[in-house]
Amino acid sequence: MKKFMTRKAALAVGLIIAAALLFGFGMKCKGNGTARPRLGPVVEAVYALGTVKTDRWYNVRFGMNAIIQKMYVVEGQEVARGAPLVMTDSGIVFRSPFTGTVTQVAYREREMAPGGQPIVTVSSLSDMYIRVSLDQKSIVMVRKGQEAELSFENLRDEKAAGIVESVYPSENEFIVRVAARKFPAGVLPEMTCDTAIVIRKEEKALLVPAASVKKGMITVERKGKRISFRAKTRPVDEKWTEVIDGKVLLDDIIILKGK
Repeated sequence: MKKFMTRKAALAVGLIIAAALLFGFGMKCKGNGTARPRLGPVVEAVYALGTVKTDRWYNVRFGMNAIIQKMYVVEGQEVARGAPLVMTDSGIVFRSPFTGTVTQVAYREREMAPGGQPIVTVSSLSDMYIRVSLDQKSIVMVRKGQEAELSFENLRDEKAAGIVESVYPSENEFIVRVAARKFPAGVLPEMTCDTAIVIRKEEKALLVPAASVKKGMITVERKGKRISFRAKTRPVDEKWTEVIDGKVLLDDIIILKGK
């Protein structure tokens, strides 16, 4: 698979077909403008920008306006299950329901906190996943169980493998939830990552030079005869095209355009 698109290009979700051609897998053209078809790996993937999310978080909220008597934690602090977080002026103490990290402290001691507003947020940094929003054209090709590759900015050498856990609508978005088998060290909730969801992988795709396809037609020499036919193809890159209808044979001599 080719390297991930640049950050600017990743914002435009789309379907990209990438060919992982091995070294030396080149087009051997003869002097008369011909070439041989080749077998090679092709990967079809949907690329998008995803966001790291956590499944477990807890917001301390007061049922009514109250003054904060005691704040036990600061942002970034790790807390154990049952650890005190904040106490109201009436002596009520709110505690963490699980082991996690304090990711927000919105008010300070002696401040009046409005009822219903988040006071302290505790998040789990071990129950993370990737949330990807796709357009309608791309989402119809994504299915539960498909493989994904994840790449994080400044951690390009530590790509993570993932798998699609679910596909679902959310308000006006189409969402893909991707689970990472293992996140690189240092990844935190709300970080973004380049996500490639593998739609199709073909290890032995039949490839012909892109220069051999003219208005959907391919011309070959077969058993001493030159024949032309319309073939169903799919572009791979600037140099190669995949033939997907079986009309081209490995023994054919491909005639390049204009020859």
